[in-house]
Amino acid sequence: MKNIYFLLLSFLVLSCTKTSDCIVITRKESINNTFLFFWDDTSQQNTGLDASPIPSGAVSEEIYNQYEVGDTYCIEELML
Repeated sequence: MKNIYFLLLSFLVLSCTKTSDCIVITRKESINNTFLFFWDDTSQQNTGLDASPIPSGAVSEEIYNQYEVGDTYCIEELML
């Protein structure tokens, strides 16, 4: 019976781990108080079409000023 409780507790702890997604900044832009990082999206295959959106994300001004082009930026997410 203890083994079942231990197994259940282990499963719950392991399923609630932190992960982070990291990108390499290829371009930075500040437009109307919106601070953007751009990166290469290697997860999608190149189809030759320009219809797919350019991978980018908005960050705070503080974070924007901390990073330069070529730096790696990681976003931590808590998986629940």
